[in-house]
Amino acid sequence: MQRNRRFVTPALLVGTVGLMLAGSGCVIETGPDGGGTGDCYPNLIIDYTIQDATGVPVTCAAAGASTVEANVDGVTFPASCPPDASAGSIVVPLQGVGLYNATVNLFDKQRNALAPAQSSSFNITNCGDTEPETPAVFVVSAAAP
Repeated sequence: MQRNRRFVTPALLVGTVGLMLAGSGCVIETGPDGGGTGDCYPNLIIDYTIQDATGVPVTCAAAGASTVEANVDGVTFPASCPPDASAGSIVVPLQGVGLYNATVNLFDKQRNALAPAQSSSFNITNCGDTEPETPAVFVVSAAAP
């Protein structure tokens, strides 16, 4: 009887752990963006630079700019233009993968455009961040003092 008892204890332990794992009901579903719900909410990161006609960087203050605004498929995403900055980014949260049309513009305090708007289409194919290689370039003249 002693001999059988040694094998019964490990068998019970393995069986108990197996039942606990099988019956735990814990299922982890990971979506393509690493989230737990399976939803996909990518970001489009739109970079911009401000420069003069010769390519020299111009700060927001020198250009008289107060706002950089992205319009993606009719939804506006404004961002303030930091006075000492001549470049920046706007992070646009998207509703999923697909084709998006974006227009970026630079405005003064009265919402006058300071440079021609920059437009592009982006085919978003993943659920992470997408940052195009080429920024929107705003060519401006320095504002009058």
